[in-house]
Amino acid sequence: MGVLALTLVERIVSAIEPYFIAAGYFIIAGGVLMERSIFIGLIIPGDFILALGGVYASQHKMNLTLVIVIGSLAAICGESIGFWLGRRFGVRLIRHLPWVGKWLAEMLEASEEYFHKHGGKTVAIGRYATAAGAFIPFSAGAGRMKYWRFLSFDVPAIIVWATGISIFGFFFGKNLSFVDKALSRFGYVVLGLVVVFFLGRWLWKRWKDRGGRGGRGGRGGRGGRGGRGSWPRGAISGRPS
Repeated sequence: MGVLALTLVERIVSAIEPYFIAAGYFIIAGGVLMERSIFIGLIIPGDFILALGGVYASQHKMNLTLVIVIGSLAAICGESIGFWLGRRFGVRLIRHLPWVGKWLAEMLEASEEYFHKHGGKTVAIGRYATAAGAFIPFSAGAGRMKYWRFLSFDVPAIIVWATGISIFGFFFGKNLSFVDKALSRFGYVVLGLVVVFFLGRWLWKRWKDRGGRGGRGGRGGRGGRGGRGSWPRGAISGRPS
């Protein structure tokens, strides 16, 4: 299986090499931009495309600095597209997704307060999640996060990401199977942590809301202020009401 996987990766790289050499910078720009736009990242492996830029740079067929700069700019544009799609369409778009649409729509509707408090670190960490991490900018837009604040966390994370991925491909390009596997596993680990965090917070919030409603109902049943307010004034003061 390992030999087969290695052969498959090598065949793919060998097949696209002529195109990469002829128009590599355009391929990186288009691939990364689409990977970081909402949902397209599920089918476009932007991490691996950017790493290939580093691989070809190590072979003196591309310029490593240009690979990093173009990858960074494309990622910023792609995540900005995702952000504004979330701001413009948000819950209306997500609600039509099969199976999980209703659940995700509920999470987005409750995300505005969350992104106001914790949006910065969520955007920065989500940058390193694998393909589905492209959903984070969309969520930030739907959660009404301010665009300048979004960029202030997103841009530094993107620069670190693009630099790290490109340099990783530059130094480990001779073992393409390892590059592909390492990038995929790292991205899935980060994605898993993000999903667990969001799911845990959503469940905790629902449990807290239900507990609060139950507690208010219980106080009302004992009378509380409403019970004392039902006594006529005359019965307490001795004066006629």
